[in-house]
Amino acid sequence: MLKGIIVLLFFQFLGECIAKFFELLVPGPVIGMILLLLFLLVRKGSFISLDNAVALHLRYLPLLFIPAAMGIITQIDIITKEFWAIAIALFVGTIVALAFSAKFMDYLTIKGEKNEL
Repeated sequence: MLKGIIVLLFFQFLGECIAKFFELLVPGPVIGMILLLLFLLVRKGSFISLDNAVALHLRYLPLLFIPAAMGIITQIDIITKEFWAIAIALFVGTIVALAFSAKFMDYLTIKGEKNEL
């Protein structure tokens, strides 16, 4: 499991370095996750210690929602003032994400059917 945690931290560090060096607006951990995804795609799979480390982290993931919930509670006056802007942004964002996901799945399905032939 230690190897898996080291791999996770390495990709997060690499993402942070890239974000700082190129002064990107994307957070370093997001870049690290993308690099980890590319690494796993090239490797064509994961390994046991990484799976164990991820499972350990996922077990405690709900704890990360507590600060978000407290932020909502403490900022309720701002949220009520900007309710319609937030609601419209959430609705439009959801529709765009669903449309993109559907088109991407169509693309992958067609590509998979061509590869089977």
